[in-house]
Amino acid sequence: MRFLSALSASFVALVLLSGCNQGEPSVNSIPVEVADVSNIHHPNTEHFTAGQPTEAQLATFAELGVTTVVNLRGEQEMADINEAQWTNNLGMRYYHLPVAGGDDLTRENVAEFHRIMSANEGEKTLLHCASSNRVGAMMALRAAWFQGASKQEALVKGQEYGMRSLAPMVEKLLSE
Repeated sequence: MRFLSALSASFVALVLLSGCNQGEPSVNSIPVEVADVSNIHHPNTEHFTAGQPTEAQLATFAELGVTTVVNLRGEQEMADINEAQWTNNLGMRYYHLPVAGGDDLTRENVAEFHRIMSANEGEKTLLHCASSNRVGAMMALRAAWFQGASKQEALVKGQEYGMRSLAPMVEKLLSE
């Protein structure tokens, strides 16, 4: 009986201690400071994707080392939001490439997106639209059209970056 009690206590201690060493946080873990940002994703060490951030949330991203913001929201969506000024005040680079919906998923827009992303490679970047859906779609198309990814690899990348309802349209574009 003593042996079983000692064995049980050792097992419980081992289980509890195994939870103490979590090591480095995973790439996909979201820093607690930005966990409240709409549709936040952290697909790799350089990129965050999200829905529309507030001015205060942009300041928090700047504190986390984000130097570049890429906004894919359409012109009408940004009518009452002065994000260019907010990012300028924070010393961040700001790019606004309006992608209002699926009709704007063109080779020309993806080429411009690729140029922006390439120019800021290695920089911590926040990419956003209203929900990350357009960000994911643009990342998928960029991967296939400009980075040599297969259709399946591109679709996976798009999902990692937040693509949801635009997936069928992206799949169709990648099949043409």
